Amino acid sequence: MLLSNAISAQNLRYSIRLGNEKMGEMTASKTGSTKSKYHLESRIKVEKMISIDFFYRIDASFEKNILQVSNAIETANGKEHTKSETKKNGNTYTVSTTKEKKILANKGITYNLCKLYFEEPKEISSVWSDTFGEMLTIKKAGDQRYELVLPNGKSSFYTYYKGICTLVETEITFGKISFTLTK
Repeated sequence: MLLSNAISAQNLRYSIRLGNEKMGEMTASKTGSTKSKYHLESRIKVEKMISIDFFYRIDASFEKNILQVSNAIETANGKEHTKSETKKNGNTYTVSTTKEKKILANKGITYNLCKLYFEEPKEISSVWSDTFGEMLTIKKAGDQRYELVLPNGKSSFYTYYKGICTLVETEITFGKISFTLTK
């Protein structure tokens, strides 16, 4: 079992930029196949008129391609901004976010934000957002490019090469940022 997980490990590293200026890094990792674990972690430091340090982490576990549990946390300058947990319980999920706690009737979530970095969403129309605690619409936006519609009406764009995400373009308070695969 250990050898199987070691063979199927994938690690990705992204440079985060606001325009031409490097603002941070993100790492994404996936281990296992039948029982897979995903980990994303990013840090963005913005030093304009004010200094802001954004940190984001998400951990997700899948079994036979079904989400079992995920945890996400986002902080700004060390203070918790959002925190969430999604946990499978039979044919439902218990979803706890900063805003609410709810039970979601769903036999199995098969695709979440973590998977966007490792699997091109070719036949996928919705993606589970661990942070927002809801399904988000994803649609084709060009050749190997997809638009993820966020709850605030804005969009993030994901571009792929050979099934791996190579570029993410999104907006934060200070403008458009990009996550570019470096290795």
